[in-house]
Amino acid sequence: MDTLPPSDPTPPTPPSPRAFLRRAAQALEQSPLKDLQRNVRALAHSAAGRLDLVMREEFDALQAMLNASVQRIAQLEAQVAALESHLAASEQAAARASRPPSPGAQPQAGQPGAQAAAGSGSPGDGKA
Repeated sequence: MDTLPPSDPTPPTPPSPRAFLRRAAQALEQSPLKDLQRNVRALAHSAAGRLDLVMREEFDALQAMLNASVQRIAQLEAQVAALESHLAASEQAAARASRPPSPGAQPQAGQPGAQAAAGSGSPGDGKA
């Protein structure tokens, strides 16, 4: 009959955590998961390289310039509107001044012909 070797009364010592981590890292390095991770990383790097990306500082500077430009455009639009209304008022005043008086209308002071009408008296009104 076969005899069994005498059993060791002390339990085996567990492997140290460093040894376990080292073996796990080696297993990961050789696993298909590591290859997949490398491939995904290379694909992401390649895709990011094709994009037109800017640094955050450059983006912030351009955004500040855009905001300043929008404010300046609003100021200029207000100035243009004020100038257009002033021009329209001037054109209306010039149009009123250049209209010939309608027949039978009395000339107003400051218009041509107002002095002639005021200076010409009729024989019975007492002006000489």
